[in-house]
This record gives sequence, structure tokens and C-alpha cells, in this order.
Amino acid sequence: MVMDWQVKPIARICAASGKELHVGDLVTCVVFKPLGGNIERCDVLRDHATSFKPDGILLGRWTREVKERGEEEQAQRAQLLASREEFFLSLFEDDADPSGDKGVLKHILAMLLERKRIIKQAGVAEKGLMTYVHAASKQTYLVPVLDLQPAHILQVGASLDLLVG
Repeated sequence: MVMDWQVKPIARICAASGKELHVGDLVTCVVFKPLGGNIERCDVLRDHATSFKPDGILLGRWTREVKERGEEEQAQRAQLLASREEFFLSLFEDDADPSGDKGVLKHILAMLLERKRIIKQAGVAEKGLMTYVHAASKQTYLVPVLDLQPAHILQVGASLDLLVG
């Protein structure tokens, strides 16, 4: 299954400070799941990102630069792969995954990043986990092996939409 994703444009207001975002600002895109709610994404000025606590379970994050609206589409294409990679790596910062959303996202992003040679499968799956090696850092990541079903895509569909538009 190959998915063609579009990166959602950055919001024009910082979710943490309420300040307007300007061209050139570095913004951390935060994906989280409120308890009992749907997956959400918000954009926070990088200076506020470490102190920003989303109202729910943090799924992942990545950083982008705010561009002119006309430049945004070109910048999105250039940043798409970097955003996927950064989001994938951020899924491993915290092991908590009570809803299973992180596991599905790890699996989907691992397939995409392996195709782009950003990560590489190492060995065979053991105990339901596949080991991948990140090409740039040489770090290993254990990714759940899933037989993806439509229910999995529906489970994280909102996250994928929020992540990439």
C-alpha cells in the first residue's frame, strides 16, 4: 500500500502563546490524542515547544519553518520527507501507547521511510517486532509488525490527516 500524503499548512497562530506566526518562525507541529477524543495537531513556536503540554497523549512532533503562503506548497514538498522522518523518530521518545495509535503510526511510517532508504530493516521479525536501523544515526528502532487492515488506517486516519493534510 502506497500513500501519497500532503503536509498540512502551518497554522497562523501559536497554540501555546496565541502569538501570530510570521515567515521564518520555527514551529513545532505537535500531534496528540486527547483522552476519549480524536487525534489533533497544533503548531507551537519552537521557543514554547518544550514547555507546551498537549491535553492528552503526545504521539509525536516535528519542526518546520513558516513560509509565505505562495511558497508553502513548494516548501511542503521539500519538507515532507524530513517531517515524516522526524515524526517517526519522535514516536519512540515515550513508550506509552494505551490506544495503540503509536504502534500503527510506527508501522506505516516505517514502510514509507524504508522505501526512501531512511531506515533499513535489520534481520527478521521477533516477538511481533521488526528491527530497523536509521541510516543517518545508526540507531535501532523496534517497530510493531502489523498485518495492516482497513481498521488500522481508520484508527489513525485522523492523525494522518492532521499530520500531512
